[in-house]
Amino acid sequence: MIGRFLDAGHRVGWVAGDEVYGGNPKLRAALEERQVGYVLAVACSAEVTTGAGKFRADALAVKVPKSAWLKLSAGAGGKGHE
Repeated sequence: MIGRFLDAGHRVGWVAGDEVYGGNPKLRAALEERQVGYVLAVACSAEVTTGAGKFRADALAVKVPKSAWLKLSAGAGGKGHE
């Protein structure tokens, strides 16, 4: 669906998706090939390749210092401004 949208001449700066989309390596590859930025959730058990090797996503996230995380609001939602 995203491919058809882009093939029709539409342009986007980036796309976002939940774990269903993040678990699809073909989608990630297609977005990278088209140079479209993306933010896709992945399962905690997903393997992530870094310059230091392969890590589970949850193990990699734990290695990031708490001071490096920044919480941003996406706007008001069903539970208020989060």
